[in-house]
Amino acid sequence: MEAILSGLFEVLSFGNIFIILASLILGMIVGCIPGLTVTLGIILLLPLTYSFQSGGTAIVALLSVYVGGMYGGSISAILLNTPGTNSAIATCLDGHPLSKKGKAKKALDVSLYASVIGGLIAAFLLLFTSQPVARFVSFFTSTEYFALAILGLSLIAGVSGDNVLKGIISGLIGIFISQIGLDSVTGVSRFTFDSMLLYGGLSIMPAMIAMIALIQIMEKSKDYINTKGKIAEISKIDKDGITNKERISLLPAIWKSTWISSILGVMPGVGGGVSQFLCYNEVKRTSKNPQEFGKGSLEGIAAAEASNNAIVGTALIPLLTLGIPGDGVTALLLGAFILHGIVPGPTMFTKQASTVYMIIFGVIFANILLYLVGNLFTKSIAKIVQVKYSFLGPIILVFCFAGAFAANGSSYEVILVILTLLFTYILVILDISTIPLMLGMILAPIIERNFVNSMTIYNNDVLIFLKKPLSLAILILAAILTISFVKINKKIAKMEIELENQTLDTLTLETN
Repeated sequence: MEAILSGLFEVLSFGNIFIILASLILGMIVGCIPGLTVTLGIILLLPLTYSFQSGGTAIVALLSVYVGGMYGGSISAILLNTPGTNSAIATCLDGHPLSKKGKAKKALDVSLYASVIGGLIAAFLLLFTSQPVARFVSFFTSTEYFALAILGLSLIAGVSGDNVLKGIISGLIGIFISQIGLDSVTGVSRFTFDSMLLYGGLSIMPAMIAMIALIQIMEKSKDYINTKGKIAEISKIDKDGITNKERISLLPAIWKSTWISSILGVMPGVGGGVSQFLCYNEVKRTSKNPQEFGKGSLEGIAAAEASNNAIVGTALIPLLTLGIPGDGVTALLLGAFILHGIVPGPTMFTKQASTVYMIIFGVIFANILLYLVGNLFTKSIAKIVQVKYSFLGPIILVFCFAGAFAANGSSYEVILVILTLLFTYILVILDISTIPLMLGMILAPIIERNFVNSMTIYNNDVLIFLKKPLSLAILILAAILTISFVKINKKIAKMEIELENQTLDTLTLETN
């Protein structure tokens, strides 16, 4: 109880509330601009968090960007028919048709309302379930932790889309990169080629900046050149918002979508992109008015948006209790934890209890404050979509390189960023995602450390992971999830193609 109260009072300080508000706005901005993502917002903010008073404040700020970005993606989905994030694709189905009818304000209100409720329910689930899970996991040994890290690697199948082979290749490259530098166990140098630049290995910060942030800038710049800087027209935001009667009528859809996403969010590898379609289809199946879906259904918007924000809270459950990421964004957050000296897992609830509850309450208050920020700034942030990228691009670029330098105050970091960017661009040309690579980099040291410990304790018995019931069960679960993710991703890819065809048909009719 002392830790819970300590975490609560820390979050409620004036400085932390201000940081949460500012981070929500940043998340909404990067979320609503097509081509930018929540991960970019997290990476842009990460270097600035070194100046924060505590690691807990830093993580709360990054999670607030995550919360704000999930809602921000719906803004461009509704006004432009272009999802700002992958998790807002299903919002396009009903959000844009409703805005074309002159009811953009109602669509945005439904999105914000569903996002806040879904996020809050999931955040309270995080609060009440994390401690029991952590208590159970506290009995784990190095063999179980090795199996858990392998379970985390199964996330590669979840973030690889419909091309698992390329995802595996990317993950293996990440594991290889993690081996560069001095061996943490023996101190032997590996793959350094006697270069002082490589003795410390490739740290997470320059890797994240180059592989995710700078690549997004390059891709967005290429799109800007191809479209000759043409700015898309957004739907005008009217003043006719959602009514109280409509709020009540949407609660069943929000409730159902939130619970489905909450269950899926706990499973490593199931992100917002997967859950939104499953929730949307289930709410449509059980709706009294299924014929309205795809034509501007309020239930459709509510289902998609409640799903997005519910994922945020429950994806943190495996991260905080097991130390493995729940989705692609929490994989980056795991890197942020490490950079700030916070070790997620069951020991966090005993050694850093006030920090973990500060993070949990931070998610709760971020969702509460999202309602305020959304109502006050949505209209203003929507206008940022029409700001030319020739202005935004250079600003983001400067922040990226400044962040790389600020991480350690070393020019070596900037050189590593440039070299990593060149390598990453080759992967992009080959259509290989960098998220599995990041996962490999982050999880490989955990796998190696626990494997070595297990071999030391059990006299080099490699089969010990199969002999112990818990580690065997976790490894079997990893195999089951991997197969499931492959099947789900194929289904999602098919749905996205159908959505693209539906969007093209709509544009053709409008043109005619």
